[in-house]
Amino acid sequence: MKRWLIALFLTCVVVMSSSAQVNYCPDQECNSCKLLRAVDYQFHAMRNDISLPQSLEGKSVRWELKTQEGTGSFLSFDGQTLHVKSLPKGRYMDVGTLIGEIADERLVFPLTLAPDDEMYGYLYCHMAGTSENTLYALGTKADRGVLFHPLLNNQPVYDAEEIAGIEGGVRDAFIYRGQDNNYLMVTTDMSNRKSRTWFNYGINLLRSNDLIHWTSTTFDFRKGDTVFSDPQSKSWFADWSKINRVWAPQVIWDADYNNGEGGYFIYYSMLSTNPGDDHDRIYYSYASRDFTTLTKPQLFHDRGIAVIDCHIDWNDCDRQYHVFFKKENAAGNDKGIYEAVFDKLPNGQWRDILHITNEGKSNVEGASAFRLINENRWKVAYINYGVNPKIYRVCEANATEELIDRGVEIGTDVNPQHGSFMTVTKEEYDLLETWSALTSRVQELQKNPKYAKRRDLQLAGEALKTTFTERPIEQLTLLYQTQLKQLSKFK
Repeated sequence: MKRWLIALFLTCVVVMSSSAQVNYCPDQECNSCKLLRAVDYQFHAMRNDISLPQSLEGKSVRWELKTQEGTGSFLSFDGQTLHVKSLPKGRYMDVGTLIGEIADERLVFPLTLAPDDEMYGYLYCHMAGTSENTLYALGTKADRGVLFHPLLNNQPVYDAEEIAGIEGGVRDAFIYRGQDNNYLMVTTDMSNRKSRTWFNYGINLLRSNDLIHWTSTTFDFRKGDTVFSDPQSKSWFADWSKINRVWAPQVIWDADYNNGEGGYFIYYSMLSTNPGDDHDRIYYSYASRDFTTLTKPQLFHDRGIAVIDCHIDWNDCDRQYHVFFKKENAAGNDKGIYEAVFDKLPNGQWRDILHITNEGKSNVEGASAFRLINENRWKVAYINYGVNPKIYRVCEANATEELIDRGVEIGTDVNPQHGSFMTVTKEEYDLLETWSALTSRVQELQKNPKYAKRRDLQLAGEALKTTFTERPIEQLTLLYQTQLKQLSKFK
């Protein structure tokens, strides 16, 4: 069953007296929906304690919890607050029902616990603020997505000249955890430093099994049908060679694609000099499972005005896709980051719900959102490039990614710019820290003539180039730790 259909089925269940009756409320104005909104729809995916409203429009609400057998270790209730004591491993868990009584109306809400994220920290993968390269920074769960320290002393994660096959520059890095124990990244292939224009012609699809060593496939959209895996599909451009902007690609898994087999949904903004193509529209393609092929761009969203820098995530509380975007060329109070929701990929209807105006009339772009580990709280980040120095701000939002606060600035030591966030395990975190430490140590010793030709230093340098196909995280961590220990003997 499609996710949007499941959401509709579960959104509003009303039980009158002793007989069950299912009512659908598309206008969202029944008492059941009002109470769901009051708790940010968290009954669908509980991760943290939930304070229950004690009244609704002047009428008192009395709550009763009925748990399923064997779920007492996960959930408790004191009449006012649902207390989440622990989260299940690996799957969502139905734990019972919550009954709310308002006058003579009994409202029954199924309760579902979300699975434990089993994550340790956050990886901020981003374009450098001072060059067209990709950088990493790390933060722990305790840092709550606002404190990060740079890796590799803010040096690039990979060589942009090797990754970007068109212009040798990478912008707008977006990192994503793949379906096959791998990692994916998409970037804008562009080098303003070389071209001195804001035009570009394609994107890069990157893949890795260890977060460190990346390979890529470049797609030059000017070449048209020959680039894509489905040349017979509809073409939106009369002349592909006139494409002059392919910006800020991102990826999300679409579980419903290809009759439920699933696929990587790649979305990006495009512009050309073809007649009638006078503003940036959002297009989409599907990438193959191995992330090396791309279907022909199809229209995803057209507002009639230029829209760029989309970021999409699936929210399991309100069971909607949330999209943040920028209206390019907006002026005055229309500047800022916008948010809309829709129910399905790729043909859902966007419904605007929010305009973030934290920066006033200043220019902002590059929004990215991520949920905090084991919490129904979100972070929404963006860059204010209309001030000097630029500000990269991370704001906090509620379970439905609204009520966004003023947030905090990520320190300039991270050299922040348009990027993305991914949660990481303790093992992944430790690998990245060890990789950064070993790289820095090797570079330091290579500058010293006393050590530059030492065999053990050469071995450490070779270790940084080593890849593994089996248990890469574990094996690289051990290799790097061994080499670091060896280099600690150098004084």
